Amino acid sequence: MLLPYFFRYAKLTISEYVNDKQRFLDNELEAALKEWRMYQLERQFGQEWCKRNVKPRSDVTWLTAMVNDDFAIPALVLGHSIRTFSCQQNMIAFVSNKVSAGARKALKRVGWDTRLVEGMDCDWLDARLGSKQDTGFFARPGGNRIKGTHTRFHAWNYTEFSKIIYVDADYMLTTNIDKLFDIPDDFAAAPGSRPGVLDPCFNAGLLVFRPDTKFYQEIMDLWWETTKKDTCPNDQVLLWHYYADAGNWKALPYAFNIRRIIYRPLNSFHFACCVPPKPWSAKCRPSRKEAEAYNGPILVPDDMSLVFWKNLYELLKINNLDEWWRTTKFFRASEEFSAVTFSDCRKQES
Repeated sequence: MLLPYFFRYAKLTISEYVNDKQRFLDNELEAALKEWRMYQLERQFGQEWCKRNVKPRSDVTWLTAMVNDDFAIPALVLGHSIRTFSCQQNMIAFVSNKVSAGARKALKRVGWDTRLVEGMDCDWLDARLGSKQDTGFFARPGGNRIKGTHTRFHAWNYTEFSKIIYVDADYMLTTNIDKLFDIPDDFAAAPGSRPGVLDPCFNAGLLVFRPDTKFYQEIMDLWWETTKKDTCPNDQVLLWHYYADAGNWKALPYAFNIRRIIYRPLNSFHFACCVPPKPWSAKCRPSRKEAEAYNGPILVPDDMSLVFWKNLYELLKINNLDEWWRTTKFFRASEEFSAVTFSDCRKQES
């Protein structure tokens, strides 16, 4: 009698395990659907709510930076997402003289106040030190240096603002995150970690900081001295040592700088590195028809690419930028008006 009972119990246990796993997945889907509905509501009614409930502030601003046209396209989407979700509409874009006049004009159409600044990076500093090397503790693998990374440092001189939210051009809001302007700390950022991955550093794709000329000079001095002693550190490493070594930084929740995977709450998405590929330069993209028809929910990183293109095609129409877009190196008619779906293209690619 006990043996049949044991087998029935084992069978029920296995069945319950399978069912429980499915229930968990069903619950994740429900959360994703609810979040997508909220995303749609904020997109449609967010600015109306802002006008009724929030007073615009002149002492805070959003900020991004670019030193060529390669990041002008995501900067348009970033600006469009800020205009859609944020109640604070001050938006400054640092641009170097290598950003084309057409790209600057497009950025202004979306709402960016473009400021011409000197592009700064490790090559810039090497030229001033009269040396060019990339070895030592802070060396980039294979001498791989990202252009213009230190350009954001100019912002520490913008003391007319009490708080600045800096975001990389490949960052995109999916909800209102204006509460970050009220953080009392001098500096805040989301950890480089994410669920399942431990990283003691922060990711510099989103920074919330109080500008101060004293901080600026100390950061520049640290950059100069570290480079002379060893090798030029990238901006993220430099800021980590300046703020974290002094215990002067606030760790933000993961939700404010989500990268490579999808987890919730999904306050934003940062197209960092390789998963998914940066949409504007990736081999695959959805057609305009497919992107316009996309209606969520967001379940995997590739879904964020669909949201990116949905926003880009929308802003091109709203801001009369389609003619300019077709003149850029990023326009690909063969895909934007193709019958091949984004998922099919991605399958072929893999």
